[in-house]
Amino acid sequence: MLKTLTTLQAGRALAAISVAAFHLSSMMELDRYGGQEVFREYTKHGHLGVDFFFVLSGFIIFLAHVDDIGKPDAWRIYIYRRFVRLFPIYWLYTGTFVLLIALGVGNADTVAKMPQTFGDWITSLSLIRFTDANPPLPVAWTLFHELAFYAVFSILILNYRIGLVAFGVFMFFPIILFHYVGVDERTPFNVYTSAHNLYFLFGMGAMWLCRYGGRGVVEFTIGTCLTIFALVTMPLPHELSKLLLGFGFALVLVGAAKLELSGHLHIPYLLRLIGDASYTIYLIHTSISGLLLKIVIKVGFHQIIGAEGTYIVVLTGTIALGCLAYLVIERPLLNSLRRRVANENRQDN
Repeated sequence: MLKTLTTLQAGRALAAISVAAFHLSSMMELDRYGGQEVFREYTKHGHLGVDFFFVLSGFIIFLAHVDDIGKPDAWRIYIYRRFVRLFPIYWLYTGTFVLLIALGVGNADTVAKMPQTFGDWITSLSLIRFTDANPPLPVAWTLFHELAFYAVFSILILNYRIGLVAFGVFMFFPIILFHYVGVDERTPFNVYTSAHNLYFLFGMGAMWLCRYGGRGVVEFTIGTCLTIFALVTMPLPHELSKLLLGFGFALVLVGAAKLELSGHLHIPYLLRLIGDASYTIYLIHTSISGLLLKIVIKVGFHQIIGAEGTYIVVLTGTIALGCLAYLVIERPLLNSLRRRVANENRQDN
């Protein structure tokens, strides 16, 4: 029953929209996109959608593979599924972006840069941090954390006891150092010791709590209150705001999941679709938003609808085109690769 939760897709959708909204506000403050502050007061915490993504990831992986823990035979399928979910579409979008950079498309002062060294290329393509360089898709910094979590969880599948030790080490350094790595601070060391990795644990804990009864009203209410308090009082000393957010996000997930299971929460199709498309939206939203802004400004449409109207049109267009890219590119690719492993399993049986 838990494995059919549409609440998770709604969470993905809201996280993707919040990140896209945050970045669009930042882009529109640049001179080349009008140099105006638009909806910043409402989107200033939108980047925390990334933190929610991490909590969601911990929830989803634990939900999908909790029964595989300690079962080495399940390891190969787990690795293949994680690979298929993470890499093919990332490589496709990265390759496209690198080609555009090589052709001189874009602005010279853009955040996205071509990898400079062999180590930078390996870092960008493998999502294992060997150098300090950012990948061509700057938002992909989160995927280094994701891959590390997938790798540690895979050890739990291979051997429960060794996996517990590995997971304990994975959580130990973030707890002791308790440092959230900034945009320009990412190194091969601090990515794997960053407190961002604690969010995976919060997500796993949330999934575990979902196994217990209740309608979810209490958890959802407490989680919402914690989240609002953390946002309103941010930043608290010693990164306590982020810690409160972890608890808040986790409890909101528990509450929403239980509300859905008890029949009190129904997720509309559009939100489920955006959730399905959230990976594609996340990876390419800045590129789409930049392109749409250029078009709107080039044709003078922004002078008719104003900065706020431009923002709404571009954000809506970004989400819509992200969904289209998912339907036309990502979903067919995923289905093809997933059918392959399904066919292999039938042959093995």
